[in-house]
Amino acid sequence: MKLHATPKEFCCTVCQKVYPRMYMLKKHMVSHTSERPYACDICNMKCKRSHELVAHKKRHAGVKSHICDICGHASGSATNLKEHRQRHLQEYRFKCELCGKGFYTNAEYQGHMGGYHRGEKHKCETCGKEFPEKQYLVRHKKIHDPERNKKRVPCETCGKSFFFKGKLLKHMQSHRGEANYICDICGKSLSSGVYLRTHQRTHTGEKPFMCDICGKAFNTSDYLSVHKRTHTGVKPYTCKECGKRFTQCSSLSVHMRYHTGERPYKCELCGKAFITKTLLKTHIRNHD
Repeated sequence: MKLHATPKEFCCTVCQKVYPRMYMLKKHMVSHTSERPYACDICNMKCKRSHELVAHKKRHAGVKSHICDICGHASGSATNLKEHRQRHLQEYRFKCELCGKGFYTNAEYQGHMGGYHRGEKHKCETCGKEFPEKQYLVRHKKIHDPERNKKRVPCETCGKSFFFKGKLLKHMQSHRGEANYICDICGKSLSSGVYLRTHQRTHTGEKPFMCDICGKAFNTSDYLSVHKRTHTGVKPYTCKECGKRFTQCSSLSVHMRYHTGERPYKCELCGKAFITKTLLKTHIRNHD
């Protein structure tokens, strides 16, 4: 990527990328603004460019005419397919000169530079959690959506539901026998290297995420984030029935069962049902 413009070239004042034509620079500058003037008349999603809106609306219509010749993935946009293939081939368009990490889009590159090398943080207004890149914040904010449970997608094989499509796809790998990451301690199969590393900490006792307030350590960053709310007093999850607030979503889910009467854990010996698995285990001991 060129960083210095000649007299007949046009340079972006934000990222120093150079273009041979002014109209190309103007199109590029849209990537540095927050404006999204093109809105979908079906779901109201907003796009920065008109062609992005056209590609988006094809998803509503179910049109996916661009097929990846490597894995068979179908896309409604030639641009999206091109980016998809680059990820197969690891053809990076941008490379960080500080750490050497490669990126496929300018948005990914700029997000990396801001979050990891300039110390920029994107903070959730609901729970206070911070992220190095805006894309992670956008994804995280979906967990605060009061309608999120209605948007969960179930696995067609076992019925387990997921809010994020990526997690559903990872889960599906286990049904297809693609859980290729095996724990060498207990033999458990996992669908990704990240899940395997997290799982293995239950065997090794490793807890790399430490609270900077009290020193307590945890084996995942998510557990640390929940713990730190005990210091800050932040309770981002509110019961819509009684107004009681909770530090984590799972606690709210259990609480809601008191309102709905749901008791998903049933004793196979006597048929009595319970709100939590812990209560069921305690009850089963009474049969022994």
